[in-house]
Amino acid sequence: MRSFVRLLSAFVLLLGAAEASFAACGDNPGDAEAVAATRAQIAQQCPCSGFNSHGAYQRCAARVTNQAVKAGTLSKQCADVVMSCAGNSTCGRSSAVTCCQTDATGATTCSVVSRPGACKAPSGGSACVGTQSSCCDACVSGGCAGGGGTTTTTVATTTTTVASTTTTVASTSTTVASTTTTVATTTTTVATTSTTIATTTTTVATTTTTIATTTTSTTTTTTTSTTTTSTTTSTTTTTVGTCAPIVPSAAIANTYRLNGTTGEKRCTTNSAANRFGTCTTDADCGSTAGACLQLPWVTADGQVMPFATGVQTNFTVTPGTFPTCEHSACVPCGNPHASCAGVPGCEVAGNPNGCVPRGTQGCCDQPGFIVPTFFVNILGGLCSRVNQIDCGVGVVNTSNPQTGDNDVIKMADTSDPGPDCIYGTTDDPPHKLCTATGEGNDLNGKIVSTIGNNSPDTNGIQFRLTTPELSTTWTDGQSPSGTCANGSTYDDGELLVSQLVLKAEPTSAGASGAFVDMNGDGCRRAGSGFIAPTNPDTDGPITVPGGAAGPLRPQSYDGTVGPVTGAVSEVFSGPNSPIRDIGFVAITPNSPAVVVTARTCTCTPVAGCPE
Repeated sequence: MRSFVRLLSAFVLLLGAAEASFAACGDNPGDAEAVAATRAQIAQQCPCSGFNSHGAYQRCAARVTNQAVKAGTLSKQCADVVMSCAGNSTCGRSSAVTCCQTDATGATTCSVVSRPGACKAPSGGSACVGTQSSCCDACVSGGCAGGGGTTTTTVATTTTTVASTTTTVASTSTTVASTTTTVATTTTTVATTSTTIATTTTTVATTTTTIATTTTSTTTTTTTSTTTTSTTTSTTTTTVGTCAPIVPSAAIANTYRLNGTTGEKRCTTNSAANRFGTCTTDADCGSTAGACLQLPWVTADGQVMPFATGVQTNFTVTPGTFPTCEHSACVPCGNPHASCAGVPGCEVAGNPNGCVPRGTQGCCDQPGFIVPTFFVNILGGLCSRVNQIDCGVGVVNTSNPQTGDNDVIKMADTSDPGPDCIYGTTDDPPHKLCTATGEGNDLNGKIVSTIGNNSPDTNGIQFRLTTPELSTTWTDGQSPSGTCANGSTYDDGELLVSQLVLKAEPTSAGASGAFVDMNGDGCRRAGSGFIAPTNPDTDGPITVPGGAAGPLRPQSYDGTVGPVTGAVSEVFSGPNSPIRDIGFVAITPNSPAVVVTARTCTCTPVAGCPE
């Protein structure tokens, strides 16, 4: 029975294209400076070595952070990042060190371990003890930061050429040759202007005077002066750079669609070896049964399942500016509180069917994110579906070479931070036991989303799209036994197996997730995690790389190769699931983006808690 429930819980999470995430720290100008300034204040007012417990240090850091939020110098989203850095640190922890682990694919992650000897290299990789107290500073790609990471800024080369100059007066010629400066493709021409001073001739006429026999003659004198002045203004060409199009020959301002498709075989999250690597058989994945699976697939709590390929994600793009070429995207919804055609059983008065609260409040009547109802082949056959419940946001980056940084990092703590979603404040509820019936027995907790890993993404068109969604799985009374008929809906009186509000953030750049102790109460997870409670990797970090290591990748600039997106995140499933806190991974290949019928879309999401 436990395996059945685990499989159900994993299945209703999936759908790697969706998300209820909101504007993250780093999306607004000045966020990085605000985070750095607040962390500097914490370092001054809460010295790392001045505390006997990590909890005391966290409370001090929370006071400084809250002051910055109240003063308006730090957003609540960035406060989460600041507190995550404080929580994932050695401050107040005797003998603890930061540990930078680089796996066989070259991906580097950081964790706080109890002593230097506990910093172990992963299989086929390496590890080193960091010199910085916080995981936010301790590691760089491939190892430990030697007192801080390296930042490289590249300014493009500008070349100006002034050719030879010649001026001619009379027998002297001066020519000012063309001067051309090229930045990109806009051309301005100043036309050539010539001025000529015409020839002037003056003649003094002949005069003859005769006196007696003496003749005096004054001969004719002719003076001719010719002056010619020529001025040439050369042609100047100036080009302003442009962003690569999302679809070749189409304007960036458009409405697009990504269609899910199939991909290669990849080792799943629970593989004993070669996690997320290419494979032919289970032997390539450490001989873990069923671990070599064709994309798309999703995993949660170690359970693995294929996913349907008929997913559609429609989004409208507003152009950004050169050279960053980061274009805002919006996933339309229509009315988010319209009748839920897919789950009418949740709209019955009094909610006798036990739907989650968000399931009773309606769904989008014109969703941009569409998933067909699909069949779950367990317990004789179940139906499952996903409904979009609000508009979505995201970005598409088309810079060439790529300068964007769209990696998504999700860190979660099962402890309830209270209504303000900040640990160490007066509204924090009393601490509960770190068990399934304690901290794991509610939907509360905290998930911090960080965008970027301080390394530019792989060349290509990068996508990062988020869409809030409701996942519902049930036994369908109208479908023949052992099937789920196309278009099936969850109706009044049918058995509701599971219902969750999903929060993923699929990206083509790279994704990572982990359960961490942010408030120093010793409890980061009260449930099964990403693999299983007994697996040492179940807390993460679990990293799905992009680029050459794959499997995630951008769309090619020429539009011939589609993107592969991935989502790694956490869910606090509460009393509806006996496995409570779950980590999930979803990887979805897509066909290249196509232009579709234009749709207007505006979206102003409101941040919530746990995310």
